[in-house]
Amino acid sequence: MLKLNQKKLSYTFDRCQQCGICYAVCPENAISLFLRHDGLHDIKINAALCIACGKCVRSCPANKEYGYEGYFDGFAQKKYYLGYHADNRIRRESSSGGVCKTLIIDSLKNGMVDGAYSLKCTDSFPFAQGEFYTREHIPSFGDMPNSVYHSVMACTEIDRIQPCKRLMLVGTACQLRALNSIIKDKCDEVVRVCIFCKQQKTLDSTRFLAKMMGTSVPPNLKFRPRYRGDGWPGIVRVDGFELPYSRAAQIPFGKRLWTVPGCDICGDSFGMEAGADITLMDPWTICSHNELGETLVTVHTQKGDELLQQCVSLNLEPRSFSEVEPALSLKDVWRKQVTEPAYRGRPCKKRYVRAVRAERRQQRLLRMVVEMLPRLPIICYRTLAKLPDLRNRILK
Repeated sequence: MLKLNQKKLSYTFDRCQQCGICYAVCPENAISLFLRHDGLHDIKINAALCIACGKCVRSCPANKEYGYEGYFDGFAQKKYYLGYHADNRIRRESSSGGVCKTLIIDSLKNGMVDGAYSLKCTDSFPFAQGEFYTREHIPSFGDMPNSVYHSVMACTEIDRIQPCKRLMLVGTACQLRALNSIIKDKCDEVVRVCIFCKQQKTLDSTRFLAKMMGTSVPPNLKFRPRYRGDGWPGIVRVDGFELPYSRAAQIPFGKRLWTVPGCDICGDSFGMEAGADITLMDPWTICSHNELGETLVTVHTQKGDELLQQCVSLNLEPRSFSEVEPALSLKDVWRKQVTEPAYRGRPCKKRYVRAVRAERRQQRLLRMVVEMLPRLPIICYRTLAKLPDLRNRILK
């Protein structure tokens, strides 16, 4: 998170959402990125080069605060689908049925958009980076990564975005907010696809998963992770070792460990405050284990629905709000929203402050246990995952 005070720029790591937009928009190259051991980046400011123009501050998504009034009011009236690629091979190999990749590829092929900014696979850590695709540069399914469960600075390559008539932006809510700040002169119209997100992970989360598998992430970061694919919920792999994703997610996601600090000050998991037209998420609790996979799609706008209907490679099964409500995590999103002021140091109800303090204590204790002890039997991790969630007990 960046602030400009009396022409002096300052950076707060604990509120950084790791999008990389500040690095990309700086006109004087006064901002540098330094990789930390946990896979996140520290930002260093060269005061001699900084001209205090404020571009980085205006683009920083962590600076944008919302009241979230009425956030949940329209969910019962929205359209919902279970979506998946029509080709079972692609469906199985992708994350949750391959809807996100299919949207990008089909929309470029059929002319629904002229350009799309998303991610591409790379050979070195973090194994993904921002990429601008066009109708002349349409990616294959293998060109784009499946879900990535360590932080990727997705906005560092925005200079690749060329002016176009209709632009698709794909990212989490914080990434969409960052991208919104630079697209004014890039396109006539924008379509936003939000990847539902309650918490991004540091590389320490992957280190823990590797430990569960009986392997490790090497210090030089030359390894090959594959976080999803192989049906629903899928398989997590590190250098050939593997673990069912349903088991892998229990402690890092279920207990909110190894989370990017800036995630604590974002309660817009659906990207609605960033203008999302559709949101893509995993169908937890409403879809049983299967060998193929599907994505739960929440439609926010007519534009988003039209985009979906034009994707000929997608199969879309309509669902009612009552059918999908258990998977939407609305209560958990509400918890993030009401605790955001406490994480920002703003005045709020004592109960919310108490919930944050309890969450931090529990996170510290659990991390100490699973990081310091050697690899434990799987049953031990399953037991830890079932411990009462102190934050949720306070915020019932």
